[in-house]
This record gives sequence, C-alpha cells and structure tokens, in this order.
Amino acid sequence: MGIDFQDCLVAYRRHGIRFEYPDIWEITEEAEGGDVLITVASSETCFWTLRILPGCPLPPHVVESCVEAFQDEYDDVEVEEPDASLAGLPACSRNLTFFCLELMNSVGLSSVRTMNFTLLAWWQGTHHELSEAQPMIDHMTNSVRIDSLIGG
Repeated sequence: MGIDFQDCLVAYRRHGIRFEYPDIWEITEEAEGGDVLITVASSETCFWTLRILPGCPLPPHVVESCVEAFQDEYDDVEVEEPDASLAGLPACSRNLTFFCLELMNSVGLSSVRTMNFTLLAWWQGTHHELSEAQPMIDHMTNSVRIDSLIGG
C-alpha cells in the first residue's frame, strides 16, 4: 500500500515560482550557468525537475532538444505529444518511453514561456516506480505557479 502523499505536502517558493512537493522526497537546487534547477527525487531513481531558463528560449525548442538527446542516447524511443499545461498555461509537452538495462523508463517533458523566463518540467522513472510515484509527480507539475502571473 502506498503512502498518502497529500499528508506530507510542503510548499517551495523561490525564483518567482511556487509548487508543492512531498517532504518524503529530497529536494535540491543548483545553478547551472544562468539556469536554476530544482530537483525533487524519491529514494529510488524517480525524479522531477523544474528548470528555470532566464534566456526565454521557445518551449518547442527546449522540448525538442531534450527529445533529441534521449533519441541520441537510447534506441527505439517512443514519443507521444499529449495535451498538457504547466503553471496554468498551455504547454509544449512530450512523453517518452524507452528501455534501459532491460527496464522500461518513462519521461515527461513540459515547457512554457513567460516574459521573464522559460520553464521546463521534466520527470523520469522506471515503469515499476511510476506505478506509485506518478500521482506525486502529477501533483507537483499541476501545482507549479508563476508568481508574476498570480500577483504574488
């Protein structure tokens, strides 16, 4: 039986964005060039990352660059184009599936652009991990908000 993550949600609020994440997962933040990466990871290999790109690249370019990187690294990457949103905005999104070390892996990529930055939400995990972690990942993604768009 899984843990009810709703009982362990905490708020993250920095860099003009906010979201909720389960405090049973580890959160880290790092700067890479001008970008900021906020990663929330399970105790296994499943993770969710929000990347803030201050250069405001176009979301289709950001997502397609990621898709190409996975296709360069893994054989037979299946790509789907779901309807999705991020921070309450329509997002450019792709879902990927591929095998690594005989395990099925899934990846979700969603990106939106504002006047101040572009956001990229990226989650990844093995099929067996995601059977329990997907609701937490979906909640984190759905809870992302941009302060300048909500007046706070």
